[in-house]
Amino acid sequence: MENIDTKLLRVFDEIRRTGSVSAAAERMGMSQSTMSFFLAKLRELFDDPLFVRTTTGMEPTARALELEGRVAAALAAVQALLEPPVFLPAASDRVFRLCMTDISHIVLLPRIVNRLRDAAPAVRIEIFRIGPDTPGRMESGEADLSIGFMPQLDAGFYRQRLFEQDFVCVAGPRHPRIRRTFTRADFAREGHVDVSPSTTSQLIVEQAIRRAGLERQVVLRLPSYLGLAAIIAQTDFVATVPSLLGEIVARQEGLRVHAPPIAIERYAVNQYWHARFHRDPGHAWLRQTLAELFMDTGVAVSPPRRRSSRRAD
Repeated sequence: MENIDTKLLRVFDEIRRTGSVSAAAERMGMSQSTMSFFLAKLRELFDDPLFVRTTTGMEPTARALELEGRVAAALAAVQALLEPPVFLPAASDRVFRLCMTDISHIVLLPRIVNRLRDAAPAVRIEIFRIGPDTPGRMESGEADLSIGFMPQLDAGFYRQRLFEQDFVCVAGPRHPRIRRTFTRADFAREGHVDVSPSTTSQLIVEQAIRRAGLERQVVLRLPSYLGLAAIIAQTDFVATVPSLLGEIVARQEGLRVHAPPIAIERYAVNQYWHARFHRDPGHAWLRQTLAELFMDTGVAVSPPRRRSSRRAD
């Protein structure tokens, strides 16, 4: 049997509903002669009259009665395909996978978890650490989005700025030399805690130190920021960290917070996602939720850069 055009199924369904070729034609916005042509095509395909004239209108044949349920199901399936997808946060049990830095674990993740638990209690979250494999994770769909500063991303990724970060210097509450002020001489003299391998924020700090003509005495390197606060609180070391992290660890450990004695550039914290998920409703809901939590007013989405001559949709 030949492939059946969806319009033929609609013709069948309308004649079945109305019992009239002319009424079916009117409902479908076509002429009666066109409707008769499609009915003839249906009769040829099924090798059956399908509908015959009676005193009460066009009545279905036995074959038409047999087809009735299947045609209705086929039309319903086609309609379901054409309906835009929806995402219902309160009813979803979707797993969202986010890539973050250690700083975001401390500064952002608690707020994200609390917001999602309120709006979508069955939604689950998995966290990956941002690294060289992060773009590939997003492109393959293994990760939904990333939060941080990733200027090295290739074409095909969207970016939305959430907020900007500056820096502070933190010292212990009983530091023997640093009290109310923190000078360039203090910065050069004191022992510093660094994070290695270097994060984006630490690279920005290192560049600022070189521009200022200073050297930093790094006496301890940590693999992450997670143990930084306790170490600063119990030693005479200092650290230069993003301001949101500094404010949180200062409250936790009673640290002293100082403005850096050198100029350090601010940097943007963005959310990134691959173009393949840009129109996914669940993904869009997650991005909007994060934007509502953290975004500066009036910041727009940056579309993917073009890959050679192809336009990113």
